[in-house]
This record gives sequence, C-alpha cells and structure tokens, in this order.
Amino acid sequence: MNSELIVDHRSQSNDSHLAEVDLAILRELSSDARISNKDLAGRVGLAASTCSGRVSALRSRGIISGFHAQIDFGALGLHVFGMISVRMSPVGRSKMSEVIAGLLRAPETLDVFQVSGERDLLVHIATAHPTGLNAFIDEHLSDPTIAHTQTSLVFGHHRP
Repeated sequence: MNSELIVDHRSQSNDSHLAEVDLAILRELSSDARISNKDLAGRVGLAASTCSGRVSALRSRGIISGFHAQIDFGALGLHVFGMISVRMSPVGRSKMSEVIAGLLRAPETLDVFQVSGERDLLVHIATAHPTGLNAFIDEHLSDPTIAHTQTSLVFGHHRP
C-alpha cells in the first residue's frame, strides 16, 4: 500500500478526526506491521507507552483492523492467477451475498470485489495449474444466477 494514501480524508468537522501522530503510526505500520513498539515510537516521536496506547486506541476504534503476513504464493506452488469478472443475472442480483459467501469459502479465492459497471463482481484467484482455474470456474461459477463470466490471466501484480 502506498503510505501517502494514509491521510485523514474525512470531513474536518468529524468528531473522530485523526491526529497527525496517529496518521504517522498508520503510515509506519503500513510499511512494516512487525515493527517493534519501541522502534515505532522512535519513528513517530512518542514515548513507547504513549505509542502503545495510541496503537491500542486505533485498534479499538476499528481503524487498524488487523496485521497480515504477505505470502509468496509461488513458494507454495501457486503460479496461475486469474481475475474473473462476473455479471449476475437480474434474478441473481438478489442472491449476490450468497454467491459472494460461496466464493469466499473457496480456498483458491484471494479477493472478491463488488463493483459497478457492466460487471457485478471481480474475483481474484490463485491455483497451481491452469486446470485448477478451469475447475474453479466449473465448481463455483456455474450457477444459474450468474449470467456471464470473463477470465483474465494475471501476469504480474505490482504494488507501490
């Protein structure tokens, strides 16, 4: 994630405005979520106990929702990535939450995005082999509530 995105975009009149030090904490954690509290405090200019309290407050307010490991999927033998755009049938739109829940249960699913435009969903998946991509489509996207799918292979994933 580009840490320059981490600014308070909410209205200044909002009572839950974030202090600049909180934004600095978020920027540092977005770069390295495993940073020690002592090092984090030093980088943002706080005492360690104050920094720990601010991180706890950010977590309890739901601003920090978790800490995640970045996995090298290739090291696990997953080399085929697909982005599948899904258009629901008009009747299927009422069942979209069920379709999304089913997609999220599939082990191949990395992300499901609900989008606007011609498509309703974008599904990002990873498999070991192209046959796994085909099997995913057959198993999870062959539903009468789905009107159309279009699959694109992902050749690269680039982050700031």
